[in-house]
Amino acid sequence: MSVEKSLVECFSEKPPSVYFSESNSDKTGVRHNYANLYDWVIASLLFQNGMQPIRVLEIGVTMFGEGSGHAFAKMPFVEKIVGLDVSPIQEDLGEKGVFLNVDAYTENGLRAAADHGPYHLLIDDAEHSHSQQVKFFKMYASLCATPGIMVCEDVPRMSIGNRIRAIKDPSLMCVQVPGELLATKFKLDNNVILKINISGQQE
Repeated sequence: MSVEKSLVECFSEKPPSVYFSESNSDKTGVRHNYANLYDWVIASLLFQNGMQPIRVLEIGVTMFGEGSGHAFAKMPFVEKIVGLDVSPIQEDLGEKGVFLNVDAYTENGLRAAADHGPYHLLIDDAEHSHSQQVKFFKMYASLCATPGIMVCEDVPRMSIGNRIRAIKDPSLMCVQVPGELLATKFKLDNNVILKINISGQQE
């Protein structure tokens, strides 16, 4: 009899938010509270994926050292994490991780990412500019698996409508994630845009 824990047990004992809080990621703590959003996102993907591990792509993984990319690499419910960044990474992402030192918003970046896809979870957490966030959805939707969720973090509140109109995708939705005290004080944006691709969605 196998003594390995199921993914349900692993998730119950240590959800994604705990892995983020144990890392240098800014997905949790005084800047944002995205970690709790990812508890819901990853639980939904695991359920839709028949409780099989998921593949993750994140754009923007080097600023905080061993941040979210390294946290994903430690999660038993993540099969592979691919990180893209124009800056070199400080520490590699381990056996389950692939780091691509490339501009994600170019055709070269897309092709490099495609070699390891498709992905169940795709995250844009780079410079948060209008042009990059629009390109993320337009370029990377082709790499989104079924089930799959695309998450664009840190969308300025005043720019949400402009982003969504530029992307021209009626399936997009905006979610405001509550921030901590300092995030509110310094007016950091805690808005994300989601694109959800699930089984039976278009049936």
